Amino acid sequence: MYGDYWVLWYASSNSYSAVDLQFKKNLDHYLKAESRTEFLERLNFSTKDSENLIETVQLYLEACNELNVTDENNSVPFDTSHRTIAKSYSYGKRRFQIYFDSELVQKTIHPSLAHLEVPYQVKSDVVFDIYLKDHQLYLFKNNTFVCQFPKRDYHKLQGKFITELLSFVHGKTELDWIGTFHGSTITDGTSSILFIGESGKGKSTLCAILASNGFGLVADDVSPLSSQTLGIHTNPAGISIKKGAFELLKPMVNHFEAVPEIHLNKFKGIVKYVPFEPPIQSHFPCYTIVLVNYKKDSDTVLEEITVSKVLQTLIPDSWLSADPKHAEQFLDWLKSVTFYKLTYSNTQSVVKEVNTLFKKQLPPKRQNSKQSN
Repeated sequence: MYGDYWVLWYASSNSYSAVDLQFKKNLDHYLKAESRTEFLERLNFSTKDSENLIETVQLYLEACNELNVTDENNSVPFDTSHRTIAKSYSYGKRRFQIYFDSELVQKTIHPSLAHLEVPYQVKSDVVFDIYLKDHQLYLFKNNTFVCQFPKRDYHKLQGKFITELLSFVHGKTELDWIGTFHGSTITDGTSSILFIGESGKGKSTLCAILASNGFGLVADDVSPLSSQTLGIHTNPAGISIKKGAFELLKPMVNHFEAVPEIHLNKFKGIVKYVPFEPPIQSHFPCYTIVLVNYKKDSDTVLEEITVSKVLQTLIPDSWLSADPKHAEQFLDWLKSVTFYKLTYSNTQSVVKEVNTLFKKQLPPKRQNSKQSN
């Protein structure tokens, strides 16, 4: 249990669901009943209400147990003819190289890593190739096919690439991650806070504000949780800042005006990828998840919320491992976390509030996780 909710994991679909106590009780009755009649006898409802509940439970279970099928194509041959643009990068002691076939494709990956670029190196630890062919985006690693997506789903290729890159810079494989969360993470040097929120709600801007006021940037947009360390690891990408926040951050961030403006697409408009010095440690424990909500002229308000509200935002755009061990670790990790919603507009006030939040973070609560197959 997570407060007034149960969080259930369904192996067939690798999906998570937060249900209240009454629904969990009804679900247990339904699964234990040997017949429809036996289930109805357990309920103290009218006939009409009982029929509605049966339909609700059945539809819920069908949705949660929908098979998670991936269309993998491992037979795509590697083609060096698309190596039009070469970029070399350095992060710590790691060196990597990316070949792009055009400036359009380069724009999907390079701007967030531009601060890591170094003069061309003949030899790198790993080489990525990204190119567009027949309206399909392809990703290769060391001449080996990784994935392909339709051009319109370029964000999926971005997600797969950053997972491969994070595995490389931290000496891991995809099998070592519990998940990569769609959220940004800040540290005080001891622990970390994961900030989540829908696009445009101000989580990246908030992290840039915090990183400019003494906190450390662990990761922006993609925050990876390790199975071995149970901590969130650093992401080398810069913070993505939309044009609406430029004037706010200009006096806070050193050399902000020197960071180039990038026009990604009609939806995102003009952005800057602002780099910050990475923290000394490679990972930090995280005991707090904050749902961010920027609201013009609002007071700074921090309030506890339910795990259900957090999962509604956290799960859809995150990648979570389908390994049962990792699912159990994720559920256990959630039990160690406190959930908040932060509404803000004032910079000084929100920095103070986050500083207080770091000071009152608690170590993990020792509770048993529950999962469903």
